[in-house]
Amino acid sequence: MKEVKTQKRYKCDFCKKRGIKRKMIFHEQNCYQNPNRLCSYCENDGWKYESAGDENDTQIKVNCPYCSAFDKQKFEDIKKYKELLPIISPIK
Repeated sequence: MKEVKTQKRYKCDFCKKRGIKRKMIFHEQNCYQNPNRLCSYCENDGWKYESAGDENDTQIKVNCPYCSAFDKQKFEDIKKYKELLPIISPIK
């Protein structure tokens, strides 16, 4: 029988995802529940230029679908719910 090396696992501060340290560092920066996340789509500008699809290749300014969908109230609700989890436990 051989001894197997174990690897530390880390948990995201914003969601329940777990993984190795290198992956969690990248994940936490881009986690959708992180209010200060780095948006790789618009680079935190809130908008991006996209092609209009015509023959002149016109560029139009479009709101970021990821940043505009972030609901701060929903984030606060999730935070309050997580605080209540230890209080709310199943009946044994």
